Amino acid sequence: MKFIADFIEANLDVLVRRFADAARRLESTQGLKASEVISTLPEYLHAVAAICRDGATPERLETRARLEEAHINLRLRVGATQEDATDEYTLLGRLIPQLWEDVQPERRPGAPGLQCLFQQLEEAMDHVVVLFSGYSLEDRQREKRFLRQLDAMAPRWLEPRADPHGPLRPLVELVVRALEAAGAELFLVDAGGRWMRPVAHTGHLVPPPGRSVDSQGPSFLGRVARSEEPLVLAQGRGLEDSAREGLHAPGWSTLLGLRLWPHGELMGVLCVGFAEARPVPPQTKRFLETLVEYLSGILDRALLMGQLREANARLEASETRYRLASQAAADTVWDWNLLTQEMTWSGETRRLLGFAPDETGPWASWWVERIHPEDRERVARGIHAAIQGTQARWQDEYRFLNRQGDVVRVLDTGVILRDATGRGVRMVGAMQDVTSRWEAENGHEQLLREARTARVQAVTELGQLHALLRQAPVALAILRGPAHVVALANDRICQLWGRPYEQVLERPVLEALPEVRGQGIRELLDGVLKTGTPYVGHELHVRLARSADGALEDAYFNVVYQPLQPAESGIDGILVVASEVTEAVRARQKAESLAGTLQASEERLRLAMDAADMGSWDIEPATGRATWDARFRAMLGLPAEGEVLLDEAMRFVFEEDRRQVEHAMAEAARPGGSGEYASEFRVRPPQGGPPVRWISGRGHVHFGPDGRPVRFVGTGLDVTEHKLAEEAASQRTEFEQYLVGIVSHDLRNPLSAIILGTTSLLRRDDLNERATKAVLRIQAAAERAVRMIRDLLDFTQARLGGGLPVHCQDLELGALVRQVVEEVQMTVPERVLQTSLPATALRGCWDPDRVTQVLTNLLGNALKYSPENTPVAVSLREAPGGVLLEVHNAGAPIAPDVLPRIFQPMQRGAPGMDPATRSVGLGLYIVRTIVQAHGGTIDVTSTHEAGTTFTVRLPHGDAKPASGARSHGTEQARPAS
Repeated sequence: MKFIADFIEANLDVLVRRFADAARRLESTQGLKASEVISTLPEYLHAVAAICRDGATPERLETRARLEEAHINLRLRVGATQEDATDEYTLLGRLIPQLWEDVQPERRPGAPGLQCLFQQLEEAMDHVVVLFSGYSLEDRQREKRFLRQLDAMAPRWLEPRADPHGPLRPLVELVVRALEAAGAELFLVDAGGRWMRPVAHTGHLVPPPGRSVDSQGPSFLGRVARSEEPLVLAQGRGLEDSAREGLHAPGWSTLLGLRLWPHGELMGVLCVGFAEARPVPPQTKRFLETLVEYLSGILDRALLMGQLREANARLEASETRYRLASQAAADTVWDWNLLTQEMTWSGETRRLLGFAPDETGPWASWWVERIHPEDRERVARGIHAAIQGTQARWQDEYRFLNRQGDVVRVLDTGVILRDATGRGVRMVGAMQDVTSRWEAENGHEQLLREARTARVQAVTELGQLHALLRQAPVALAILRGPAHVVALANDRICQLWGRPYEQVLERPVLEALPEVRGQGIRELLDGVLKTGTPYVGHELHVRLARSADGALEDAYFNVVYQPLQPAESGIDGILVVASEVTEAVRARQKAESLAGTLQASEERLRLAMDAADMGSWDIEPATGRATWDARFRAMLGLPAEGEVLLDEAMRFVFEEDRRQVEHAMAEAARPGGSGEYASEFRVRPPQGGPPVRWISGRGHVHFGPDGRPVRFVGTGLDVTEHKLAEEAASQRTEFEQYLVGIVSHDLRNPLSAIILGTTSLLRRDDLNERATKAVLRIQAAAERAVRMIRDLLDFTQARLGGGLPVHCQDLELGALVRQVVEEVQMTVPERVLQTSLPATALRGCWDPDRVTQVLTNLLGNALKYSPENTPVAVSLREAPGGVLLEVHNAGAPIAPDVLPRIFQPMQRGAPGMDPATRSVGLGLYIVRTIVQAHGGTIDVTSTHEAGTTFTVRLPHGDAKPASGARSHGTEQARPAS
């Protein structure tokens, strides 16, 4: 450390001169004399050199502190801010290393010397903070300790209707210990947002029942609920009843209260009591503000988690009711994915069809194949016509073959869900057994005769199987005996296997297809032959060598392995029936990868309820005669019974909406048109219903041979709740943005007046030390508020004013990045900041202040969320059409649920962090807005292995405004503090 001391003293004059030249360019030194700029710098450098050379004795430390205090007081008198004073020590720490770049390596100071120098400068900046704010290091450490304890005691959730006293009382008691008070009581507002009720008290185990206080009343607690600052009641004893409303504070003389105000809404009030009459110092009020802000976050999270648990419980109960309802109705409920052709079955599948739900095929083809052959083509044609058209419902009655092969007559009804283009994407329906009803109408004996005839025909066809196998139009083969020798195969299966006919016949299947060894085919065939149980496989995956070069390729087959008995067919072996579905499977797999995971249970429930709430109509356009189902009559407010013509029904539509409904109907009925009808309108409310009901109508007009409309059918859905929710959400969003903009602008004026007033007071020579410290604390608090408002103004400008202004100029980006990293390094000397800059200059047109704001925010974010023993890396490089700026840090990755909204406003870091690093959650949102205003983009990747990297892409040329941003403005941007 001797080298650093000798170096400072040998270059003292050069250091002082360079400091004076550099400091004169700072705004805070404008108009000062040369002696006022230099101040006590020469003596201070001598004191630092002595400490580094001979050690930090009490005398040397006292000398250094006295020189620092003299310099800081001088800056206070000339109106400098806390940041101005710390910037001068940062400047000094940057000038000293610049001097030894030309010194011989053996004379350069080592790591211990540098550590000693930077430690003195850090302690000087801590001294600045203490003198400006009056908040010492001990105060900050004490605050961190109690915040950690609050976080450790925080309940994970609070049930909405449960008594919160038990989990909340320890938190209130901790606040009492932190403030060294006699007791405290916590009040929370009710669902109406006005009346506050006690939920936790340190003086008794259970708060006295029945107490409540009006948050808008004249009591002390009511005034606290309406105040942004902590309120003090110097004498709590002997108050009038109106002032003591809601309080249960025997023995408390002085009261201190502060409201809980998360998200700009009143949550409650915390009242702290002191046994003796005493003034409350500013440090205690500030400490209370920090504790209450943290407590508000804890309660807000716990209440939200409680509501989420309750909602999940309601959803589970709803699912249970849905399942029980389907069982009680004795219906089989099916869900058909029209994109992948997958179909799932639930409900009374076993009772109705003889199949357990896990025995039904996963594809729609399983259902089609079990439809009676005489009905199959008609049913398939009808349902596909409904899917490809515009219908919302499909219904048909047909015969279905159950597990025993018997005929079950079913009534099948389905609801079609369509995407924005009208394409059918999902269908949910219910199948009901109507056999008994049909037999009563058509005669039971006829049904039995048909069944017996079908069985006789099946036996006859089985005897002809061997003769017809070669001429079969599908891929067929017979594997004989336990060795699975290919006894018979037709051309189609040879094509699927990619083998000539002579290479397959009379050979075991594993010799004919040697590449399938180890793929489980042999074990599968052995199981079928041994158990006698058929195997039906959809999308059986096999790797075959079917190409000329012998390369293996993935192939998928729908295959049936049916065991054959000698008594029935004369063959002891297995019948193979196969068809290739490779391309269909690949297409479905691609669609699945794009579609993601669907919330199947919730979607099924929602569609089933949509089907129950939908009404329908059938109108003859020529006569106006109409048929309305019961649900649509209830929606529109029509009479429950009797004929209602179209003109009469239109009188139930609001007059303001009637014209657009009639216009939509006329367009649908126009000759040569599409016939499609869609309209949303309001109707007269039924008695006892909501003030306004919204109906969404969808329909189709059918035309006759002459082109005239002959039938108009459609469905109606009650969308009242959806409309009301959209309107409420829109009004709330608009109000929140308006409120943020107005509040941030209106607060700026009084804060500017406060800062101007404190600056004027500090210029006075008659202020004693105590008054100076008080004024400095006021000034520091106001400047903190100004920084928060600056972020809010940037946010408001971006959301309501069309974007943030940028002022581009010719800039060498590498030099700016190096300067910002060096300045940040001075503030965190214990961390390692690595830079990777190109050898050549990177020039372009950018706003230096805004780019500095981007890099400073990203570096602060990386330092905040990474372990202290890991480096933070900054890299800059050329890219096609622009430059890439990357900031990387190690540590835990960003949570998957946070990553998609990381650049959204009001997103904060994880709970439990150092409160000094917390913000209003606008940093990354403003970063993205600045980058977009330059015509660039920002991305983030975050994994356990690679860490977290923010990548900024900036074009070289003039700023190109993106959506929500602008490239010029009237207000000059400043870097984020």
